[in-house]
Amino acid sequence: MKMIFEACVDSVESAINAETGGSDRIELCADLLEGGITPSYAMIKLALEKLKISVNVIIRPRGGDFLYTDYEYEVMKRDIEFCKQAG
Repeated sequence: MKMIFEACVDSVESAINAETGGSDRIELCADLLEGGITPSYAMIKLALEKLKISVNVIIRPRGGDFLYTDYEYEVMKRDIEFCKQAG
């Protein structure tokens, strides 16, 4: 059984470096100091254009706890829809 290596990165450049270094897939985030939040649409699109390996996008509207408001859930749903459309 092959072990899958996933690199958690917060930039397109880091994602490319991780792929070059042998990562099997990427977890794409922004603001890792906050524990990772959803990256911008532009970062997602560019990463998908530049990488040959799988890209998983973290869906998290903000750092801190995981008790989200109804509006934050709506943002998360829309981010998920965008990611599905982006591939």
